[in-house]
Amino acid sequence: MFLLLASMQSVGAQQQSSKITLRCTGTSRLVGKPGAELEFTPLSNLSIIVSGVDQTVSFQDKILPIAKITPLLVGFSSQYANGKPTISGRIDRLTKSVEIDWTYENVGENTHWELKCRPEGPFRDWG
Repeated sequence: MFLLLASMQSVGAQQQSSKITLRCTGTSRLVGKPGAELEFTPLSNLSIIVSGVDQTVSFQDKILPIAKITPLLVGFSSQYANGKPTISGRIDRLTKSVEIDWTYENVGENTHWELKCRPEGPFRDWG
């Protein structure tokens, strides 16, 4: 009975540690127009949820599949059709920095986000 209880607690602990929420602030900038790359728009109170169980990264009602996990980064991307952007990004597990690129059919709308995040739990051991 003790071993069964211990194994159930271990599975529960693994599931909890395989999902983490990042709280982020940073900037957004247009990258498709000359001179626009110098204009930064602040971003704040952004939550990014990384799920090892679902192998997804989610934020702002977007759920993107994780494409790559290494000891140093989590990469994610998704291609959208019908006028929706392609979104790709990476999370640096060491510095907790996040970069996200939004690529649209109209190049003038392409956007790059640079974020600094703090995890609500241990992130280096995740995954």
